[in-house]
Amino acid sequence: MNYEQIRTFLTIASYRNITAAANHLYLSQSTVSNRVAALEEELGAQLFLRNKGQRNLELTAYGNAFIPIAEQFAALYKDTQAIKAQENIQTLTIAAVDAVNTFTFTELYRSLIREHPEISLRIQTHHSNEIHGLVENRTADIGFVFSRVNYPNIISRPVYRELMYLVCHKDSNCYEGMPCSELAREKEVYLNWGPDYLQWHTQYWPDDRYPLVTVNTGNMLRHFLKEKDTWGIAPMSVIRAIAKDDLAYYRLKDSPPPRICYELTGRYPNFAHTDAVKQFDHALREHIRKNSSICEFEEWMLEEH
Repeated sequence: MNYEQIRTFLTIASYRNITAAANHLYLSQSTVSNRVAALEEELGAQLFLRNKGQRNLELTAYGNAFIPIAEQFAALYKDTQAIKAQENIQTLTIAAVDAVNTFTFTELYRSLIREHPEISLRIQTHHSNEIHGLVENRTADIGFVFSRVNYPNIISRPVYRELMYLVCHKDSNCYEGMPCSELAREKEVYLNWGPDYLQWHTQYWPDDRYPLVTVNTGNMLRHFLKEKDTWGIAPMSVIRAIAKDDLAYYRLKDSPPPRICYELTGRYPNFAHTDAVKQFDHALREHIRKNSSICEFEEWMLEEH
């Protein structure tokens, strides 16, 4: 007894007609008849009544009783095939901050799932402190953050750098090389891009003055930069994603420190996902090489600021 025999029996039981069942299965009528005959011989019982002159078949009592058994057999067979298919699938969990997932790595994720169907990608967005914990307890295979914090069970590797720019309405009075002293704090659309950025920011705009609005994602910046005198600061990957015809960007005279993205991996990783991690890192290097918004990290970049 095999799956093809069971499938043929259930199809005939549904249509009650050899011709219709054969058409449904894209088989010849003789093949269908032979499968049923072989199944009946193995079971030692007749499944259908074959009355001369009648096109439609009738199930015997045994045939009716055999239907739920056949359905269970078919379901179990499909389950085993699904398990077999999953043997070569590796789930890779990526935990990253919003700017990485929403802007910088979108195309990386797309190309990875196109080129590596054996990898099931699970993408999560979290705050930096959460990502460190997820990687440390192996809930996430890889993490991406913009802060360098030492954890005993995490390997932190800088992977790319991107520059920060002033972004504003195209009709504003902002210009290339503009000094920070000319930017009014009360017109700022503020987003804290990390510890290094915060340290730089407080040098020019003390905390005793408040921005126009504070947001927590790069995507929200564009909603508040529609007025001519509002301004914000963002990395190029975000600017290219949000910049429409009404926005412009410039380098500041005293530019913010570049953002350095760190890849986090566990010191004791899940070895079942080793191949998927290697494939991802290869795709990551290619993405960084081709992406003009960012550049591959080099050691001297840590010393620049």
